[in-house]
Amino acid sequence: MRFPPFEMERMQSTWEHRVRYDLSESGVEPLTLAEIATELGALGEQRLGYAEGTGREATRALVAALHPGATPDDVLITTGTSEANLLALSTIVEPGDDVVIVLPNYMQLHGLARGLGANVREVWLHEDEGWSLDLGRLRAAMTARTKVVCVCTPNNPTGQILSAADLDAVADVARDHGAWVLSDEVYRGAEHNGVQSASAWGRRERTIVTGGLSKAYGLPGLRIGWLVAPADQVRAAWAQKDYTTIASATVSEVLAEVALRKRDALLERTRGILNARWPVLEGWARDHAPLLHWTRPQAGAICFFGYSYDIDSVPFVDRLIRERSTMVVPGAHFLSERHLRIGFGTPEATLRAGLAEIDAELAAIA
Repeated sequence: MRFPPFEMERMQSTWEHRVRYDLSESGVEPLTLAEIATELGALGEQRLGYAEGTGREATRALVAALHPGATPDDVLITTGTSEANLLALSTIVEPGDDVVIVLPNYMQLHGLARGLGANVREVWLHEDEGWSLDLGRLRAAMTARTKVVCVCTPNNPTGQILSAADLDAVADVARDHGAWVLSDEVYRGAEHNGVQSASAWGRRERTIVTGGLSKAYGLPGLRIGWLVAPADQVRAAWAQKDYTTIASATVSEVLAEVALRKRDALLERTRGILNARWPVLEGWARDHAPLLHWTRPQAGAICFFGYSYDIDSVPFVDRLIRERSTMVVPGAHFLSERHLRIGFGTPEATLRAGLAEIDAELAAIA
């Protein structure tokens, strides 16, 4: 396997702890350990042995309960959603297979598919269509070699949501070609209106859903994710996991159980942050229209802005980082030039200060 460089992740890991204003993050302001573990007075008694390879029974049961019809045997606990995506794709795809990916999208699956020797067939969402899924383009991308269709809902970077009808249609197209559906749903629960979006789970048998605690829950530091799939596919992923992380961090998984039991309260906190911060970002963006244009996100702490300024996205972001100590994600990292992904889940003071630095850089360019 030869994976291409993951440009966005390398940029973020290099700079996120060095810039003053990180607006590249796609989640909300993280919780503190004290906030999540208030009732865990006995945490100090937890023995730090290996956790179970599949995940603790209690953790898997809590995740299964979020996916109607699933049982703990249909769940594998992973080190973040990233590991879940890796295990899902590596147990399905072989060299020469076709992998259909709806873009723009978090580029992990795109890179993994290429590294596994698959042919990536891209289905693009378009800004002038509100980033909605065109089923005609999806059908045209399918071939006799298509092994899996990959979607992300709620979507990163656009913040848009696939409806239940959309997901039914994706499932039907995949079924007609004997393909799997792999749905990255790590932002599910971060809907701005408080109505949980539809899941791909349960629409047909050959479905894998991945998720985790990083985005909607505000707990990225726990590095807990999950894969939900038919039990035989979970066993195949577990066999791969023996070669990756073996098991999740024991303390993280104990804390994950607390978070999943507090799910409603944590998601309410997230929605409060999103609905308080979005007007700040939107108000700033309106001051730059029409050179800046966007579709309002429906979920998550991100907005994908198109722009008409005379500079490509990577050099612009590089100038922001080095001259303004501020970071956003260049659209080129999503194969979408002349776009910027700006996160708004940070503390309001950080958001406003970072936006002011972007203003200063735009003025310098002008």
